[in-house]
Amino acid sequence: MERLRQAGVDFSVGTLNFLANIGIMLPYILMLLKYQQTQSATYLIALVAFYMSRAASIFYTKRLNLRSTTYLIVSLVLGAVGSLTFAMTEAVGWLIIGGLLWGYSAATIWPYFLTVKLHLSQSTDFKMKRLYWVIFLGLGLMLGVDLAAGWSYTLTFTVLGLLYLVALPGGILLDNFTNDFYQNRTTHPHGLHQGWRWVLSLIGFAAIAVLTTLRKATVNLPSWLLLTIVGVALIVLAIELYGDRHVLPNYKVRLLNRGFLVSLVLLFNGFFAYFYFGSVGMYVVFALYLIGFEGGYVIFGKLGKGSTKRALRLSQVSLLAGHLFLLIPWKYTYVLGILLITLYVGYDNPTINATLYGSPDIDHDMAIVHKYRFSTYGGLLCQLVMFGLLVAVSAGAGQSVLAFFKPSDASDFWLYTLTMSWPLTLASLGISLGNILHEPKG
Repeated sequence: MERLRQAGVDFSVGTLNFLANIGIMLPYILMLLKYQQTQSATYLIALVAFYMSRAASIFYTKRLNLRSTTYLIVSLVLGAVGSLTFAMTEAVGWLIIGGLLWGYSAATIWPYFLTVKLHLSQSTDFKMKRLYWVIFLGLGLMLGVDLAAGWSYTLTFTVLGLLYLVALPGGILLDNFTNDFYQNRTTHPHGLHQGWRWVLSLIGFAAIAVLTTLRKATVNLPSWLLLTIVGVALIVLAIELYGDRHVLPNYKVRLLNRGFLVSLVLLFNGFFAYFYFGSVGMYVVFALYLIGFEGGYVIFGKLGKGSTKRALRLSQVSLLAGHLFLLIPWKYTYVLGILLITLYVGYDNPTINATLYGSPDIDHDMAIVHKYRFSTYGGLLCQLVMFGLLVAVSAGAGQSVLAFFKPSDASDFWLYTLTMSWPLTLASLGISLGNILHEPKG
């Protein structure tokens, strides 16, 4: 009986580990597949609600200053509610609610899970079971049955919702294991404040919602209005950044750079790669990102030969060289450029986690949340610049904005290279140089 109970605990914690790692992307992918299958305005609205909530939630979590373990449990509950909502109904109102709740879960589950893992690493020798491939295989089988039976992803949404519930005992167990960490901490729960920033942010994320819709469907709005929407969102973003000017002043540029880079690679080049590799372009970029993200820390660690300073400098050389290769309009230098940039991201990610969490002047329970907040700022900045360029280019060329996201051929390669790829890459290069120059000299 004891072995059976332990196996159940291991499965619950392993499921939690799995959901935290895939929680930001898998819900979005499933909703996108559902929308592509139905082409229904209902699922488009739900998808936009999810995307807006996922972008906004990292800014407005932790407002009550509860434990990260408590927020992790909340993320699991909301993830279950969101997923099961999509399994049980097609009513647009409920799907919007489900999308908003699931968006919060997608935005926060990994930052809080990583925070809890770091807490545990300081106080216990607790090890988490890794069941990624077992659960991936199970979900893959469910998806296959779903499609074969014509159930329109209902089974997959149901199983995923049940996995969130299965992970709940694991979340509660981790809450108990971190009692020692929180025991001597003084907490000051507080309510919501700075109402003007809330109103302003609603305007900003409403603008993001409109721009997100441009990636999925034709929106018949005049170009001047779309550019105005982009401008308003940029102003809101600037005001928000100014409001947070005293938070992580020594690391802000680095985190903004990280977010800009990830959006440059996964969002812009996820679509732009079509003009190099056709319909498989997005998969090429995703594969390169996974290789770089998983291998960057190991590769630069070995090349640094035990010197963190040397490893950092090599990763920065890789970052700058990657940008320069992206400026060369040839598919092989393009691949190398994407890989070199993602190797830097892969090296920077664990090092910034350790730096922020280990800093004595940063609240350990907030460090990772702050990291993802400012990374999200950087990602939104990249998206807004991209959309501003795209709207202007599309208006000048007399074609639909959607033509970039759903091209039928590669005839517009030079149009998008000159007016979007090069300006975005140069902007990213400028932020990267600013980050390198901003690095503390050690």
